[in-house]
Amino acid sequence: MGVSLSGFLRCCGGRASEDLSTSKDTQVASNDENTERGNWSSKSEYLLSMVGYAVGLGNVWRFPYLTFQHGGGAFLIPYTIMLALSGLPLFFLECSMGQFASLGPVSVWKILPAFQGVGITMVLISTMVTIYYNVIIAYSLYYLFASFQSVLPWSDCFEWSDEKCSKVAMGTSLQFLFNVLFVFSVFSYSTTIIDR
Repeated sequence: MGVSLSGFLRCCGGRASEDLSTSKDTQVASNDENTERGNWSSKSEYLLSMVGYAVGLGNVWRFPYLTFQHGGGAFLIPYTIMLALSGLPLFFLECSMGQFASLGPVSVWKILPAFQGVGITMVLISTMVTIYYNVIIAYSLYYLFASFQSVLPWSDCFEWSDEKCSKVAMGTSLQFLFNVLFVFSVFSYSTTIIDR
């Protein structure tokens, strides 16, 4: 296209500054070996970033549910074996390749041309997971704010209901328990449909 940023800014009345490729990042120290991307400032910063990357909603919420669905404690034996033989080595490979090469998931696989599709697949899978996590968070927020109404939408048969809706009078504490269980079941149901 041949249009530089400085030419675009001059055209639109803005002040032409330095080109994006030569701009200095204020977060990169002068003694960093990788001045383009920067380095971790400490080992604890890297460790906390990796924990944030590895531990997510699925670990806290889905794992106990899946353990219960697939046999309880007996499920933990093959899970632990596969975690030790496959999960952790691949996680270590991904982290070490990223740290060594200081490249993104698509560029890092240029190391081995036969696996360049792996990086593209990693980005596509991350995009799909991001979409369905956003749906789960949207459900969470919707039912959180719906629960602040004086008359709860699921407490009676309103215009959204069909002929299978039932009107059962409940006490206040039982109504609260029902609301909590309803919200939890919606979350579990939504992730079960997505996993299938």
